[in-house]
Order: sequence, then C-alpha cells, then structure tokens
Amino acid sequence: MTPIEIILLLTMCGYAIYRQTRQHEIVGFSRYKLAIIYGIVGLAVGGFSRPDGVAEWVLLLTGILLSVVVGLARGRLTRIWRADDGRVYSRGTPLTIGLFLGLVAVKFGMGTAAYFAGISDDGGFGEVLLMIAVMVAFQAEIVWRRGRTLGAPASGSRPPVSA
Repeated sequence: MTPIEIILLLTMCGYAIYRQTRQHEIVGFSRYKLAIIYGIVGLAVGGFSRPDGVAEWVLLLTGILLSVVVGLARGRLTRIWRADDGRVYSRGTPLTIGLFLGLVAVKFGMGTAAYFAGISDDGGFGEVLLMIAVMVAFQAEIVWRRGRTLGAPASGSRPPVSA
C-alpha cells in the first residue's frame, strides 16, 4: 500500500468509528448506504486481483467469512432502543468498535503473512475496503431486522409524537 492509500484507509476507518459512536435513526431504505460507499471506493481504487492458487482462494474466502461473522456479531451487539418520540435509534458500543478495528487488524495481518509466505503480494487497499463493506452490510441488515421489531420505518423518518 502506498502512503496515500494508508492515509485514506485510516481516514475512512476513522469516519466509520465516528459514525458508530453517533446515535442515528434506523430506517430500512438507507441501511446499506455506508456499505455501498465502502464498496464503491474499494472497487474504484483497486488493490486486489483474482486469486491464482488454492492458498489465495482460501485467504480470500477466509477474509469474506470473517467479515460476515464480524458483521453478524456487530449487528447483534449494536445498542438499539425506541425513544419516547417513537423513533428507533442505534449506536455502536466499545465492543462493536473493537470488533471493527480487530477485523481491519486481522485483514492486514493476513495480507502481511500472505506476502511474507509468498502466497500473495497483490492484495491491498481496495480489498480491505470491500471486506469492510461486507461486514457493514451484514451488520446493517441485522440492526434493521432488530429495529423493525421495535417499529423502525422502512422508508422516511417517523415524525415526532406530539405531547
């Protein structure tokens, strides 16, 4: 990774952490917005290629599976509540932020180990962002399903309940 890619990745991770620490209303239609942003940026910048051997396929599939598992866990561990005005909100917890940072660290570790083991030397920035996009998408779906049981709307924002 180039220094610019590292700075951009750190910036995007910082933004994701910031978003997790902020309360936001759960609305069904916008649940994949952050995942789509990360996916588009990941595809636009590149930094990945089709695996050539079995070890590269195992590495890729392990990364995807890890993203799914972490996304599902984060979705279950995200704090969700219904406010007095009837709106349903969510906010990340220190544990969900730790899982996010752990996924990024493990992905970097896997890439570094693959490089030094001679398995792969072409993974990079785009691949990490796509792994984050997968994680965020699975998390968003679980949070939406949990929020829906509390009355989160499928589209738009529910107007505040007047007293």
